[in-house]
Amino acid sequence: MGKLILNRNSEWNNKGRNFRLFIDGTEIGKIADGETQEFELESGKYQFYAKIDWCKSKTIDFKLSENEVTAIELTGFKYGNLVVSISLGVLLVYYISKYALKIEMDFLAAIVCLGFLYPIYYLTFGKNQYIKAHEINNK
Repeated sequence: MGKLILNRNSEWNNKGRNFRLFIDGTEIGKIADGETQEFELESGKYQFYAKIDWCKSKTIDFKLSENEVTAIELTGFKYGNLVVSISLGVLLVYYISKYALKIEMDFLAAIVCLGFLYPIYYLTFGKNQYIKAHEINNK
């Protein structure tokens, strides 16, 4: 038997939500934020993907041999934590400047809108790339 190790990085965007794990189209479990799980599998060829709501990862094809270990790392979409955090920070600066300091900085609202368009892409057209899954080793 071979072993599949799934490692999910900890991230701010999807912290409270589990990823559902699928091998050959069958759900094998769920993985929480920052968790690592191991699965014993018979030798053979497999297809793996992860889902969260209507979004998912691309399918990874892998082959396991006897006593072989394959590890897959799961993360949210690229720069997700960074873009959302910066957009929220700019939004905070906008509201403080507008309502507390009485300074008009309307260009900041446009920056925030652009910042939120990035994750909207991954929730719509890029829904099959929302989760990044990649093999990290094959021994």
